[in-house]
Amino acid sequence: MSRSTVDRLRDVVQSADLAAQHVGDLDAETLAATAGARDAALFRIAILCEAASSLPAELKALAPEIPWLQIRNMRNRIIHGYWQIDFVVIVNTVANDLDPLKAATRRLIALVERNAQ
Repeated sequence: MSRSTVDRLRDVVQSADLAAQHVGDLDAETLAATAGARDAALFRIAILCEAASSLPAELKALAPEIPWLQIRNMRNRIIHGYWQIDFVVIVNTVANDLDPLKAATRRLIALVERNAQ
């Protein structure tokens, strides 16, 4: 069964929240060395990236401020290049990029829901 567009958008927001919770205030070195937090954060980021990458192109075009290609590339790095993950990038992404992504995603949710009525 496929997920709806709104469900995928909500997955982005929820996974962003959970990734931030798992990273907390850990620095890159501590995150890399803390298996539970590391694995949980990477899983949530991979889910976020997969959900975002699976959105329709016409919806993505409505939010050009979201770095769609970088999101897809991060997912691919986590899944296919897991031994080369740069945890400085992960920590910086959580600290600097998730809140703007969530705000833009919430705007898209509202737009999709408004158009569905």
